[in-house]
Formats: sequence, structure tokens, C-alpha cells
Amino acid sequence: MTGLQDGENMRNWSKRKNDERAEMGVGTMIIFIAMVLVAAVAASVMISTANNVREQAQSTGDQAIDNVATGFIVQDVVGRVNSNYSQLINVTIYMRLASGSPAVNMDNVIVSVTDYDDSGILKLNNASRTTALTNVNFGFEKELDVQLYEEWVLGQGDLAKITIIGLDCGYSEDVEIKIIPAYGQMNAISFTTPDFYSTEYLTLA
Repeated sequence: MTGLQDGENMRNWSKRKNDERAEMGVGTMIIFIAMVLVAAVAASVMISTANNVREQAQSTGDQAIDNVATGFIVQDVVGRVNSNYSQLINVTIYMRLASGSPAVNMDNVIVSVTDYDDSGILKLNNASRTTALTNVNFGFEKELDVQLYEEWVLGQGDLAKITIIGLDCGYSEDVEIKIIPAYGQMNAISFTTPDFYSTEYLTLA
């Protein structure tokens, strides 16, 4: 009888042991799943953050390139005087893009003109972009169109001219013209009108 009881006890103990192992396995599996879920969430957050940082870095890099590279090279500045040879009335600026500069939409460019008694900000004449209006707009026209962009977009290799009319500059007057793009480097053109005007057209800078 004792032997039968001992055998029954051994079977009961073995069953309890197996049950406890099963419970431990279920608990371990739950912990493992929880860890996987936490890791997945953390990985998702890290990937999202990395993408945001990459996009921000790309945007910042593009803006930095625009700010550093965008600009013009002034080739020539020609003035025109009135029929009495007493006043400078028009200025034409011939220019190209600086090396490495992206294309520039002249709609986003302003021109500042300052002489001894006046100062003004000019914008591209949208109604007729090649025509300048007195003290309001400047005219823009491409003399050489290599890139074949729209008529008001200046590309690499293009040669263009800006026309400013309505000036009223006499003799020996200081004039400053600034060409300011939306991004990039400003071009400042300074000159002093001569002591007298002997020709209708003259080189100023």
C-alpha cells in the first residue's frame, strides 16, 4: 500500500512540476513579446526621427547652397545722358550668373538706386518685363539665352541686361545701385558721374 501511495505522490509531483514549467514558459513568452513590441516602437521612433533630421539637413543644405552660390557678375555698366548732355537719365547693367549659381527668377530680385538726393527700390515690371517704368520698375532682357528658360529666368551662360530709367543725375554725383536677389549675394555698383558729359552713352563702371 505504501508503495502505491509513493508512486501516486511521485506522479502528482511530476505533474505539478510540468505545470509550473508551463507557467514559467508562458510568462517568459509574454515578457519576450513585450520586449519585441517595445523594441519595435523604439525603432519606429528612431527611424522617424532620423528621417526628420535628414529632411531638415537637406533643406538646410539647399538653403546654404543658395545663400552662398546665388549671385551675379556685372560685366558692364553703361549710362545714357539727355539731349542737352547735362544729366544722366538711364543706366543699363549687363550681367551674368556667378559660377555655380542656380537659375534666378528675376521676379524675386529687387534693385536699389541711391543718388545724392533720392533713393528708391525697383522691382521687375511684370506687365512688360523688358520695359522699365520711371522710379517704379526696372526692365530685364536676355541678350544671350543659352538655357532657354522663361524670358524672366536667368540661367548659367545667359547674358542679360537690367535697364533703369528716370534718373536725374548731374555732374560729379555719387550713385549706388544694388542688385539684391531673394537668396545669395548682393551686387553693389558704385560710380561717380563725370565732370561733364561729352557723349550720349558712357561707361560708368
